[in-house]
Amino acid sequence: MELDDFKQAWQVLDRRLEQQHALNLQLFRDSRLDRLRHGLRPLVWGQVIQILVGALGAMAFAPIWIAHLHEPAVWMSGLVMHLYCIGLIVVGAVVLAQVARIDYGAPVLVIQRQLWRLRRTYSVVGAWVVGLPWWFLTAPLLVALSHGVVMDRAPSAIWIQLAVGVVGLLGTWWFYRWSHRPERAQLGRRIDESTTGGSIRRAQAAINEIARFEQE
Repeated sequence: MELDDFKQAWQVLDRRLEQQHALNLQLFRDSRLDRLRHGLRPLVWGQVIQILVGALGAMAFAPIWIAHLHEPAVWMSGLVMHLYCIGLIVVGAVVLAQVARIDYGAPVLVIQRQLWRLRRTYSVVGAWVVGLPWWFLTAPLLVALSHGVVMDRAPSAIWIQLAVGVVGLLGTWWFYRWSHRPERAQLGRRIDESTTGGSIRRAQAAINEIARFEQE
């Protein structure tokens, strides 16, 4: 075989190898993106349920505080619960909007950034609006549902609930600071992972597999 023929054959083989690699990459990317898309479905359904609960709660608590404008304790408690339910709706809608904006045909880096924003919204905004207020919600919930009767029969129960909420909130803040010190970095990462949600973690794992495959 002459040198030119050998070079030509080598170039043909090289092109075929590149085509095969591109095909393998596309197949691998499609499979992982399909897993990513299906993996986010539990998150989507969870947010839909959260929105429905928020809507039902808002409709239930609105008449309470509107009908008791002359009773400050009931009015404020009902309004607090009403606003919390609206918060459930807003957070759920924001998370769903970010899931819907994920462009599965975009470069891996773009999808990684979109998932990171989704994770930040779900873990940070969701925790502040949905999670932490639960330390205090028992008190206004009891006042609103009893239409203020609990304030007459067992007012100490409300103050105890509020005190427990303060202690719980301060304890949560202290534990978060304590667990995120440099010497406990691994514990801090585990806590952050636990607040992220399994669907988002699996989605990030899938897109990271694509990124590693592309670099090989």
